Amino acid sequence: MHVPRAAHSTIAAGVYSRLCAHRRSAIAQRCNVLDRIHSLAQASDVSSSARVLSSASVLLFLAPACGDDTADGPESAVCPADAPTRLWASPADQAPALNGHLQDLFVAGDTVYFRWGADIPTWRMYAADLCGDEVAPVDPTADLVDRFMLSGTDDLGRVAFGFRERDGAIVQLDRLEVEGLDDPVEVGRISDHDLMGWSRGAHAMYFTTTPGRDSSWVPSAAGVGAQPLTLWRLGGEPGDELERLPGEFVDIGFSDPFAGEPAGAGPVFTLTDAGELRVYDLQGDEIAVIEQVRHAQRAPGGARLVWQQLGDGEVESTFVRDLATGVDTELTANAHTAASWGRLDFTQRLTGTWHWVDDDWLGLVGPDGTLVAVHDAATGEALEVPAHTEVLTGSTHGFWLRMPSDPDETVAALWNPRDGELFEWYRQPSTYEFIRLPMIDGDDWYYLRNDQNSFNRGSWWRIDRTTGAWTELLPTLGVPFHELEDGRIVTSLENSEDAFVRIAVVDPATDVYTTLAEDVVYGFAYVPEHGVYYLDAEGPDLGLWVAPLPEADTQARSLRAPGLRDGGPLLTGAQPPGLPGFTSFAGAAAR
Repeated sequence: MHVPRAAHSTIAAGVYSRLCAHRRSAIAQRCNVLDRIHSLAQASDVSSSARVLSSASVLLFLAPACGDDTADGPESAVCPADAPTRLWASPADQAPALNGHLQDLFVAGDTVYFRWGADIPTWRMYAADLCGDEVAPVDPTADLVDRFMLSGTDDLGRVAFGFRERDGAIVQLDRLEVEGLDDPVEVGRISDHDLMGWSRGAHAMYFTTTPGRDSSWVPSAAGVGAQPLTLWRLGGEPGDELERLPGEFVDIGFSDPFAGEPAGAGPVFTLTDAGELRVYDLQGDEIAVIEQVRHAQRAPGGARLVWQQLGDGEVESTFVRDLATGVDTELTANAHTAASWGRLDFTQRLTGTWHWVDDDWLGLVGPDGTLVAVHDAATGEALEVPAHTEVLTGSTHGFWLRMPSDPDETVAALWNPRDGELFEWYRQPSTYEFIRLPMIDGDDWYYLRNDQNSFNRGSWWRIDRTTGAWTELLPTLGVPFHELEDGRIVTSLENSEDAFVRIAVVDPATDVYTTLAEDVVYGFAYVPEHGVYYLDAEGPDLGLWVAPLPEADTQARSLRAPGLRDGGPLLTGAQPPGLPGFTSFAGAAAR
């Protein structure tokens, strides 16, 4: 149910005859080519694939829908809308049964993309202009593809692809940041392999496959029975087709956008099961070949790489390679190789991995989840590690540690290996389970203290880095949230178990919350001058909505730059180190 109900006006757009007359001219081309598109989807079956891999892109939606994808209705007389307005009405036979899972809604340019369907096998991906005058599925026939994925290049921006399981076809659906809605183009097939994941490069997109998927946890290390991977390349120019690259690998690494790195021309390293490691720069030039490598991790900035040497499978030597000079420096040996990377127990998958602080310090994780050794990467010198019970992750600020404490308390600290400072920033009753890191803005740290074990809602605090003092800014805040130029925050609140929320805008200066919509799907997109876009999957008025923001009561004030915030890195326990690679069908990174 939305509020205020009396102010609602309805737009039910999406009819192809309506779309043909409007700005996104490529949609009009579709009106005459549906039969030709349908013919692309005839072939033999192959199985789907899944593997949990690290994410350099975003997993989108599963499976296209059957049935009518359009709905008739009047147009809005006002755009931007001056009241909560339905831009697209759900077809009658597509009322979602899994309402809480329709959370992928985002804006690219002047287009809103969202998924919708009665259940997982019928979800489809839709594109809508900001006024709702033109709404259409990105896959114009329901049997064209079975799964959706986002990749892209620096040149093209984001690109929507579809995968058709029965014949392994990869179909390029739409260049999201290019004007117009593209006609689908089949770019190649991987019918002899299972699709595992995908990643973006500077000028090409990459896909990874395997001859036979193993759904169990498989470590990315040589000589331990890892799953073989094949790499495919798709250029970004019109007419480029999917190209299978030579070789078979057990690990493939890409540059890490979460560390601020630009996309590279291709992978930054590949590792074979025989232990051959090849390392590349961001231009795609080979800069190192190392033999007899068990496992490798690249530093977040790409200046160095840590690698473990194939040995007896018990205690094996480790080195850090300076990629500019080619010099290896020996580090503490991994005495827990037999248990490393989850070989014996999935819960030990972090054993044998390394956490980095920039490209300058690195720490080896042992079986109990603590740092067993930390080294200066330039000299190899070992540092004295403070007592702790768990390493949570490493970042440019230092190593984030869980500290010894009484049973009724949770204590966390940041250890900076540059100067040895150990800053205890978190000491709270165990009622408040430690689940995320703070957002850091100079000496001001911002922290969401979870409410009743909710990962998505809590009280919002500022922590003074110089004194450690905590100041409550808001009694309740949900993530993600969007900070506006005037200092107000758009947020989702009262998250229920089925992921329905209340969307509100709050002024931190007054603690006044103004409700925009109630009982709607978790997740929203904010567009200046238009308002908040969201999905209603409950009640009689299902579909895509937009709600304008009320006028601010206070003058604009200088705060942080406006934008979407995730509330700080989410922790559900210790985090794996950065392993840039592919988005998979089995999971995705936080957006």
